[in-house]
Amino acid sequence: MAGAGGGKLRDADGGSRHRPGTSTRRAQRLSQNLKRSLRRNCRNAVIRKMDRKQLAHDSIMRFRKTDTMLRRYLDRKVSNTGVFPTQHRLLMELDRNPSCSQVDLAEKFDVSAAAIAVSLKKLEKGGYITRLADENDNRINQVSITAKGKEVIHKSILIFQETDRCFFEGFTDEEVEQFFHFMEKAYKNMAEQNSRLDAEERK
Repeated sequence: MAGAGGGKLRDADGGSRHRPGTSTRRAQRLSQNLKRSLRRNCRNAVIRKMDRKQLAHDSIMRFRKTDTMLRRYLDRKVSNTGVFPTQHRLLMELDRNPSCSQVDLAEKFDVSAAAIAVSLKKLEKGGYITRLADENDNRINQVSITAKGKEVIHKSILIFQETDRCFFEGFTDEEVEQFFHFMEKAYKNMAEQNSRLDAEERK
């Protein structure tokens, strides 16, 4: 009688053969599981490849919807301050860097210098800033934030902090970092494409 750990079995013709041992059977099962896992991974890879175009399209659509929801939320939060969200950011940048020029601001916010000039004019008219010509260069305006503007800045900081918290609710620190890198990568891709189009239009 063969032992439990493996031994000899009789063939029909009276010969003998070895019974597979426990370690051999375990190795066979592992090999079969590995093959099934590889086949499953291959199928999943094919599915992912097939779905990439649809997933990319859906991701962009979801991004646009999220951006719309974010803008709507900010508009509602700042509606009682008398200043638009873009003007909030402009005021905060002026508070951090009061010596920056309109060109610097335009580059910072990725808009035209003319758009910055319009925003500054509205802020000045609303009593949030004052502008004085530079003593050394009349073409340059020195911008100062009024007490009214400082109050808006304080409210803005609280609003944007709350917005950041709401936006990333349920995200881990690692996911927030990944999100940032993904957005940086997507922004770089689109910035390169827009630069290419700008170059073509200048030809």
